Amino acid sequence: MPPVSAPEPPGVPEHRDWPAVLGAWRFLANPAGNPTRVFDLIVGLSAPILARAYYQVRAHPNGRRLLAHKPDLLAVLSDDEYLASLPAGSLGHAYRSFLTTNRLDAGVFDVDTVIRPIAERRGWDDDFFYMVRRGTALHDMFHTLGGYGPDLGGEFGNLGFHCGQMEPSAALKTLALATAGTVIPAAPWRKLSYFRQAVRRGQRADLLMAAPYEELLQRPLAEVRDALGVTPTRVAHPQGHLFTAWMPPGMKPPTRWDYDAILAAA
Repeated sequence: MPPVSAPEPPGVPEHRDWPAVLGAWRFLANPAGNPTRVFDLIVGLSAPILARAYYQVRAHPNGRRLLAHKPDLLAVLSDDEYLASLPAGSLGHAYRSFLTTNRLDAGVFDVDTVIRPIAERRGWDDDFFYMVRRGTALHDMFHTLGGYGPDLGGEFGNLGFHCGQMEPSAALKTLALATAGTVIPAAPWRKLSYFRQAVRRGQRADLLMAAPYEELLQRPLAEVRDALGVTPTRVAHPQGHLFTAWMPPGMKPPTRWDYDAILAAA
């Protein structure tokens, strides 16, 4: 008699929502002005990837602890006074440097106006909703861990880094290459090489979604990268990061950000 597998939890979307995807494409011309549509596009296209990430988090020891206690990472990352108290060279100091250098706020999509309405409309499981909410708060943390700037080249690299964490992720790779990969003003071979390097970097790292960042913010960035298996930039990207000054209409011009260089200068 074949083994009986445990039933999948309800409210975890595993299939792509093509109507939502097709309905959101035209809003990419002004992503800053249409965050709900952009988020609909991301979760609609990445549903199988997000579901797989959820099961991986649920199977990870740290992930199980996170889902059991549901610490509010966004509240910690939004506490500028706390982040400012952390020592130079720490993960939290680097994260704050990323935000302040580029005039950003913790989190990418607003929980109450963007994420929660979509979660309620789609009937997401509470644990799955928590993982997605935490994941959006981690977007800039991935930037920090990887050293990827907020410019289009940095976003391109960060997307590759995410793809490596979410393998197999062919749909997300296609989206990244078809959008940012086509408009970045750089040689095609350079863009493709950079993206592939970022993907490999994400593949080799530990499950970053399950990391207890609340406990890591005070530790040295280099030590955290080593503990999480994030390859140093000089090894992962021998030619350096891909920086681009151009940004799509409606988005703030980027500031070049290199935390390792900031520390060296200090």
